[in-house]
Amino acid sequence: MKYYESHEDGYRRIKENNLSSWDEFCEQSGTFENFYMKEYLVTVLDRIQPVSNAKVLDIGCGTGPVSCFLAQQGYNVDGFDISRTAIEIARTKAEDLGLDIHYSVDDICHISITGSDIYDIVIDTHCMHCITYDSDRHAALTNIFRLLKKGGYFIVETMSIEDPSLWPLNGRIDKQGIVWREVNEDYPYEKVRFEDKYWICTRRIMSPSDLEDELIQAGLLIEHSEIHEDEESEHMTDFRAICRKPMGD
Repeated sequence: MKYYESHEDGYRRIKENNLSSWDEFCEQSGTFENFYMKEYLVTVLDRIQPVSNAKVLDIGCGTGPVSCFLAQQGYNVDGFDISRTAIEIARTKAEDLGLDIHYSVDDICHISITGSDIYDIVIDTHCMHCITYDSDRHAALTNIFRLLKKGGYFIVETMSIEDPSLWPLNGRIDKQGIVWREVNEDYPYEKVRFEDKYWICTRRIMSPSDLEDELIQAGLLIEHSEIHEDEESEHMTDFRAICRKPMGD
């Protein structure tokens, strides 16, 4: 199983502990409604002023706090996640709130949607920093670009750090910004062996300039970007960007 599929384990613990979101699990938010990137998302929507029935895709939607918020604003929302447990929780939560959201289990690196020019907005719900290898990130951004309508927006908020050597959190980080966690030999997800130990990659924490370059290389136009300081972790920031697919011919 791919390394990023290990999030399934976290969502199972969320379910076992009767929690409703990853933010609650990580103690970043006390409620489902008050999700981590809500303030930024409200600002973005006010800035880009999407049409009232805009078609939105929430990638890495988890249990659906962002999807539910967007549906409550009147948007036509699809959400997917690699975790079956997350989608199970998301569907239940949407039903409880009386919201019509299409959820599915899918993988942005190998997505089952074959069409193009479908969505007015694609939102990265803290998904891309969980995709570490260059080949996977290229595949994900290629799919995002394909799924966007011409002139459509890609909204991203992702972890960033200027100097990986200053990584302040658990695990070890390499020069590419890939964060590694030691695991047992029988760990069921994709892992690598070095220094006679087994490791799984958990995050890719890039510099803001490298993230901008990556988005541009994917063919996206960056209309606005900013850095939000992480009050909890020294040297860590959130990179935020509003990108757009060119109108083309």
